[in-house]
Amino acid sequence: MPIHSQEDLLALWQSQAASPAQWTPEQLRARAEQFESQTRRRYVRDQASFALVAAAAAFGVVAMHGLLVRLGSATLLFWALYGMYGLHRFASALPILPRASAGACVAVHRRQLERQRDIVSSWPLGMGLAIPGFTLTCLGYSLGPRHLPWEPSLGLLGIFAFLYLAMLIHGKRLAGRWQREIDALVALQDP
Repeated sequence: MPIHSQEDLLALWQSQAASPAQWTPEQLRARAEQFESQTRRRYVRDQASFALVAAAAAFGVVAMHGLLVRLGSATLLFWALYGMYGLHRFASALPILPRASAGACVAVHRRQLERQRDIVSSWPLGMGLAIPGFTLTCLGYSLGPRHLPWEPSLGLLGIFAFLYLAMLIHGKRLAGRWQREIDALVALQDP
């Protein structure tokens, strides 16, 4: 088939049969253990991040001046504590038993992939819950008793918006990659 345009190339590429993944039980176990390790590291990192936000917000509630700053800090504190609870409840790694069969290992790995995919898919909502507290805190700096200039507050809001969009894109990429791996495991289990 001669290729004359991008559409011809796309049609040729899409018409190829996908080769099913062929993994040995040892490769499956190694991949599952590697993913479990990655999940544990991400869990610890995220818990530490929430703890840092909670500590900073608690400091803001106690030591900062102005009603808006304290209200925003209290909102961020509750958000961080809820985030820590949510991570503990939904994002902790599922252990893989050392002597589990290949089928059990695949089932646990698939469930772990599904859980982590669902967690990263919920990142936009989870971070979105921090927006009111962060906005109140930034407004409180400029409208509070000390009347700081608007530029730092607007800069902080811009940084938060950038981080929100970056996490949204990163979460979608991770969820897509894990969904492809889930699909490969489903194809492997259902010949």
